[in-house]
Amino acid sequence: MERRALLKGIGTAAVAALAGCASSANPGDDGTPTDTPTDAPDPDPRMTDSTFTVTASGSGTQKDAASVDFDGDTVAVEGTIWGANGCKTGKLLGTDYDAEADELTVAVGTKDREDAGDMCTQAIVEIEYRATVTFDHGLPATVVVTHDHGDGGREVTTARQ
Repeated sequence: MERRALLKGIGTAAVAALAGCASSANPGDDGTPTDTPTDAPDPDPRMTDSTFTVTASGSGTQKDAASVDFDGDTVAVEGTIWGANGCKTGKLLGTDYDAEADELTVAVGTKDREDAGDMCTQAIVEIEYRATVTFDHGLPATVVVTHDHGDGGREVTTARQ
């Protein structure tokens, strides 16, 4: 009888020992399974730089226009804003990137020219400009361009990639 008890005990011990071999742990570790590493998601686009240049100015009409070009890591805006008189020039009022909406807003306005002096033509001027905004980690999906003539900004164009 003792022999049967001994064989029964050995059988139970063997089953318990084999149960540990079926776990998902790697040999030589502490027995806890490890997760397979996953690729981190790409970070959101991040605005790194902006430039603004007035490219031409001359007599004209109350023209507000802009076009947007997505190129590599840069958003380029070329447009025309009007000034109330010959003493006006264009200026970049600001660039704002809303990561949640994935939208860049480029705000352009007018200001008095530094070299204008005391006398200005009393005619509307069209001011042509180029604004560029550089990004890391991709470009925004949407770009909104606004113009402000001193009476509050107004949307001129919206472009989507």
